[in-house]
Amino acid sequence: MGLELGVAARRCASMGALPKSFLRPSLLLLLKEQPGYGYDLVSRLKKLGVDDDTATVYRALRTLEQEQAVSSDWQMSSAGPARRVYLLTPAGEYQLQAAFEAAVDTHRAIQRYFSRYATAESR
Repeated sequence: MGLELGVAARRCASMGALPKSFLRPSLLLLLKEQPGYGYDLVSRLKKLGVDDDTATVYRALRTLEQEQAVSSDWQMSSAGPARRVYLLTPAGEYQLQAAFEAAVDTHRAIQRYFSRYATAESR
């Protein structure tokens, strides 16, 4: 019985995680706010509650660049090595808008879920 509860608790904990598909729209939003380089974006993602590892973020940036949603350029630094700085493109603006609209729909569905849950709990 205790083992079954532990498995159920782990399943429930994983249900509360952000969807994997949330990383890319989050990167697009951050780049709309301000261009950035990889480690800067990882840090800014954490403030949004997105805690993906650095390698995952760089893979997502490369994919976004292949899709022409972002562009990058090397920027020289007086305090260290050159950094690849990422910028949002018009195609990225379009992807961001589509992701925002999908998130609004998801938000509405979650609000309905909360409402029905509250109703069920009050019975």
